[in-house]
Amino acid sequence: MNKNNRVLFRLDDITPAMNWERFNRVREVFQKYHICPLIGVVPDNRDDNLNRQESRQDFWEIICSLQQQGWSIAQHGTYHCYETKDSGILGINPFSEFAGLPYEKQYQKLQTGKKILEGHHINSDIFMAPGHTYDKNTLKALEECGFQTVTDGLYYRPYHDGDILFIPCRLRGYKKSSGIDTICLHTNSMSDADIQELEEFIKANHDVILPFIPEQLKQHAVKRTILVELYEKIALCRRKIKNWIANSKRLAWYMEYTNHNSPLKKWASRIYSLPMLLFYRANKE
Repeated sequence: MNKNNRVLFRLDDITPAMNWERFNRVREVFQKYHICPLIGVVPDNRDDNLNRQESRQDFWEIICSLQQQGWSIAQHGTYHCYETKDSGILGINPFSEFAGLPYEKQYQKLQTGKKILEGHHINSDIFMAPGHTYDKNTLKALEECGFQTVTDGLYYRPYHDGDILFIPCRLRGYKKSSGIDTICLHTNSMSDADIQELEEFIKANHDVILPFIPEQLKQHAVKRTILVELYEKIALCRRKIKNWIANSKRLAWYMEYTNHNSPLKKWASRIYSLPMLLFYRANKE
């Protein structure tokens, strides 16, 4: 990875009843390499899909301990229950805990979550939206509630929208990225192979991994302009096209068959092989 690029990590869906065996193994990897990620804590989880075992009674003590060790804490929604089918500003997913709700309800919900965290001695001004979905009312409510950072955005560097700092999370996994990006991990569903892949990536790219400290990232931030908004729309469009290709056997076969390390040879192969794509469609589908 280019040393001009920087990588951060975030762990989503941190709850008392999460898969602790998976979480602890991932935690050991980060601690082994002295990396401090961001963890998204759900203040009052009501999403049964996140429950994988009995709740740990020492959950909040563990979270406070991690914060003392330098790990950053984000408020990951409030209940992690999707109430609307609104895709919000980024348009990544067609569901949301916040986007599409009236401002007053969003404000009250955010305040409720914030007070729960504060009641457990966790003060955080970082917000992690469930489903990556939020709208303008969410941002207004976040500012009123004292949040300063959102871990989301499809631009290649942090940007300011009003008084809020957005730190990119482009959902590209371990693929080569330009600029600054956040790798999003869901420990509940990580396999042994996933954890091994994580450690191998960290070993190979340790020199470009940063702790999730918003104050240190502000120096890289720009103002959100029409160009930033356009860049994000193009990035989302490319993501949707890739997902569409991945869900089509015909297109997935074609892309794999014509892939090449050389961009010139790759595109030459794709143009030359177009008749084969049509033949595959006629005979396979």
